[in-house]
Amino acid sequence: MPKNKNAFIRYRIIDGALRNKHKKFPSKQELIEACSGLGKVSARTIDHDIYDMKHDEELGYFAPILYSYKENGYYYSDPNYSINNLPLKQEDIYALEFACSLLKQFEGISTVKQFMQSVEKIEDYVNLRNVYGNDDFMEVIETEQGVIQKGSEYLGVLLKHIKEQESSILHYDSINSKSIKIYHIHPYVLKEYRNRWYVVGWVTEKEKMQIFALDRIKSIVPGKQSFTRLSKFSPADYFKYSFGISVLEHTPENVVLHFSPSEAPYIKSLPLHHSQTILQDDEKAFIIQLTVAPSYELLAQILGYGEKVVIIQPESLKQKHIQALKSALLKYEQHS
Repeated sequence: MPKNKNAFIRYRIIDGALRNKHKKFPSKQELIEACSGLGKVSARTIDHDIYDMKHDEELGYFAPILYSYKENGYYYSDPNYSINNLPLKQEDIYALEFACSLLKQFEGISTVKQFMQSVEKIEDYVNLRNVYGNDDFMEVIETEQGVIQKGSEYLGVLLKHIKEQESSILHYDSINSKSIKIYHIHPYVLKEYRNRWYVVGWVTEKEKMQIFALDRIKSIVPGKQSFTRLSKFSPADYFKYSFGISVLEHTPENVVLHFSPSEAPYIKSLPLHHSQTILQDDEKAFIIQLTVAPSYELLAQILGYGEKVVIIQPESLKQKHIQALKSALLKYEQHS
């Protein structure tokens, strides 16, 4: 059984590499490089990790890892296997019950509050598991399946850099760039949005905060330089007026949306944004106001409501909405 937490992080990195459909059959050297953010990793370390993942009874992975001499790399004989798919043992259930009860005692604290939805999700899982048992549990519940995204193998490395305040060097393939760029950042926080992970970091060359999608990162190298976090930086304040992952530098605006009354129960039970306030709620209309920085994600969300929503203000967002609807209608007319 491994004696340090880095081993567990390496198992997850190796698991992610073996499940990477964009780069199949990773070689031993590629696994070493993937784990390099945790410090010096040797070929012998990778050999031991693979052996433990395959044979260690306490771990319980029994991972079906094989080596392809034709492809010169490792792979799972079962393409659907992942160490994340293992059923929970009874002691794991007890541990989750304890963790949930412990965290719920602090649900009023702002630092914990942002994670309460995840805690409640785990608590629901534990309660259902206890009622139906391990055999019948998956027969009676269908959960929303998160898509395993490329770049998740960097979570452990970035979390280590954030915790230890160590700089990171990112080799980044931006969607809007034709070549890979190198960024030297001080990582501050990891953020998930719609099953994708992002890292917010201070870019030393630009002297400003920037958001990077983990699935666009090609590699991470430790910067080998420590940094001191800016005391004025707060993730909650940074994303306070954002909708989605975009953080715009201009002043937030009051966005007023007029919905069909039939949408009221859904939007009241699952608000579009934490700033949402209800301006009208009757048989004629359901009108809300959001205080946000208008973004692509906001417009995409509004477009998803189709004919059931009209933007009252601001005028600039209203015109973008109208133009998007006109363009969509034109495409239908061209294909009719």
